[in-house]
Amino acid sequence: MLIMVTGGVSSGKTQFALSYASTLAREGIYITDEDAKPLPEKMRAPSKLRRVHTSSHQSLPDTLDHINRESNLFRADHRIVVIDSLTSWMISEWKNCWNSADQARIIARLEQLKEVVFSYQGLLLIITNEMQGSFHPSEEEKQFISSMAEMNRMIAVRSDQVFQLTSGIASEISRNKIRY
Repeated sequence: MLIMVTGGVSSGKTQFALSYASTLAREGIYITDEDAKPLPEKMRAPSKLRRVHTSSHQSLPDTLDHINRESNLFRADHRIVVIDSLTSWMISEWKNCWNSADQARIIARLEQLKEVVFSYQGLLLIITNEMQGSFHPSEEEKQFISSMAEMNRMIAVRSDQVFQLTSGIASEISRNKIRY
């Protein structure tokens, strides 16, 4: 089962996602970027979600692929993996992009991530940001926003549930429901 939680900056995505994830499975893994700021106490991952940090040595696709390969398929429905966030992973990939060869590497990594996400066995919840641009975006910003928006669309289309958060209110846009 694939679940997507999206919204603007500081809209309450992480708090909602962690709360929702804790109702779906008995155990889980909470994947964050190693540079992510510590969460405030009210937003801490529930104790049943083990926290894993991705780093420059092990990327998000590698981490997710490792979890999928090492998992017991019979317990897949009792475990959830929460990725917080797809946007921060993409930003860290794009920060290292200085030339067309790097851009080709990023495209290859995005393809690898798509393959791993769509073949994942079990419950997977992905937190991502809605993409907005500035009034005068640079060429790099345009490329990033376009790439991120494309990835969000692909995940949304294949998701069983899609939630959009606005000011802490989650709307299940996949079924036109609102959750408080």
